[in-house]
Amino acid sequence: MNLTKSQLKSFNRPHSLLVISTYPDHKTTHTGGGLATYTKNSLLAIKKANPQLKIIVLANITDQKEVYLEKEILVVRCWDRTLFKLYPQLTKALFKFHRVKNILFGFEFAAYGDLLTTGFLPLFMALLKLFGKNIVTVVHQVVSDLREIAVHTGIDKKKHLPIFNRLLIHYFRLLGYASRKVVTLEPSLADRFNLMTSSRKAISIPHGLFPKKTIDKKVAQKRLNLDSEHLYVLCFGYLSHYKGSDIIVKALKKTLKVGNRRVRLILAGGESPTQGQKHHYKHFYHNLYKSIDNNPNIIHTGFVPDTRVKTYYSAADLVVFPYRTFMSASGPLSLAIAHKKPFLVSQELSNYSPHTFKNDTFSIRQAITLALSNKKLLRRLESTSQHMSAERNFNHQGSRYLSLFPTIH
Repeated sequence: MNLTKSQLKSFNRPHSLLVISTYPDHKTTHTGGGLATYTKNSLLAIKKANPQLKIIVLANITDQKEVYLEKEILVVRCWDRTLFKLYPQLTKALFKFHRVKNILFGFEFAAYGDLLTTGFLPLFMALLKLFGKNIVTVVHQVVSDLREIAVHTGIDKKKHLPIFNRLLIHYFRLLGYASRKVVTLEPSLADRFNLMTSSRKAISIPHGLFPKKTIDKKVAQKRLNLDSEHLYVLCFGYLSHYKGSDIIVKALKKTLKVGNRRVRLILAGGESPTQGQKHHYKHFYHNLYKSIDNNPNIIHTGFVPDTRVKTYYSAADLVVFPYRTFMSASGPLSLAIAHKKPFLVSQELSNYSPHTFKNDTFSIRQAITLALSNKKLLRRLESTSQHMSAERNFNHQGSRYLSLFPTIH
């Protein structure tokens, strides 16, 4: 879409909101990773709270540089995830909207490139602060100890872990200094951030969701060519080490039966768009794919497009989240809650539910068997989802984000 100079100029106002984040492809929601999806949903909620607000998104380049309007939000795809391109490209784009004072910054490790590129982000944000920008940073991951995610990040535990743990504290402190406020997506993550940085900058706005209506389970299963004689456990989201994708595969490789029905795992997700090119991640993904190849108990879907998300959640009897660590709010878990599906979580995610399992094969199989064989428990798990769905509705959160920018009116 070609926008006129007059249209672009209408967004360059002091009281507009400028957003820096990854962003889904045009007319999609669940592409580009969790940060991208969350940012778009948040902006739709903000726009609903203040329809007159002008919003500009400085987004990552996917296929090419482009500028377009989507749902009255101006999307400017202008930056790459490389050190020598990211900051000059962002600076150039910010100059075009120099009158805008309010910046919402979406932060997730690896979203802006490798370790070196990401390392400069707080310094870049501090410079923006010195130039009079009001920055609110939405931090998707708050990690105080890298031990549990060393494999996910590719850090050598023995050589570099102590150094990186010390640097991490200073990194978050500088991030906090550059920000007017820091938003985390769970209360415990805000507490962790404030404790690490000895500040009170962080507040929590729990991970939002738009409640969804599911379709009939048997209809959904038929659309996906699933045999309704079986039971289906869904594990949704980009495949990664910290999410325990390999753990759930190991647990359900061997046939599990509940009553006379076979339990099949739907592993719904593909490669992480932010980790995909890294050597350690390729190694993890390759090994995972080998372990699921031709296994009759496991259905690996690859990336799930927007049009199929509801179908997969509707088809599932139970959703599981075998995360190794709690470092960020889970987008796939929010989708399970949005669809009001019964779910089980690892002990690391016990803040979401008291119904947890240890991350070992026996405990996972036992927890799944108990849930699928006990209708009363399954209804209780579903009730938890329904309650959280109402509580975390995105439509109630737009005004909370706006309140963090006193100059927006």
